Amino acid sequence: MPGKRRAADLDSGMKKGILKIMILSYISSHKTYPYALLKTMKTTTNIHGSNAFKGITKNDVYNLVSSLEKDGFMTGRARLKGNKVQKVFTVTAKGRNVVKNKEKILGEMIVALTRLVREEGFDG
Repeated sequence: MPGKRRAADLDSGMKKGILKIMILSYISSHKTYPYALLKTMKTTTNIHGSNAFKGITKNDVYNLVSSLEKDGFMTGRARLKGNKVQKVFTVTAKGRNVVKNKEKILGEMIVALTRLVREEGFDG
């Protein structure tokens, strides 16, 4: 079923894209490390009656952060905290550009989703 797979791929890609933008936005104003970011996400206030990050796992956050670092949107620096090494992240110029243009990027994602909904016949 090509339509269902295409919709699932778009849904997954959009979720990851939105999460990456949210992570960049947060890290742009808070130097932090992935586990602290996860704790913040888990305690975030509800959106429309439910926690938007309820199902997110530690691995999800680490994978997203790793991807953002690999793609040059942020950089990590190891620091020693007690007897543990933490990698603290900051947003690069490339990442700040995404944060600056996040409304436009999210708008384009909504347009793509709307187009898919129409193509798949889910619009009424």
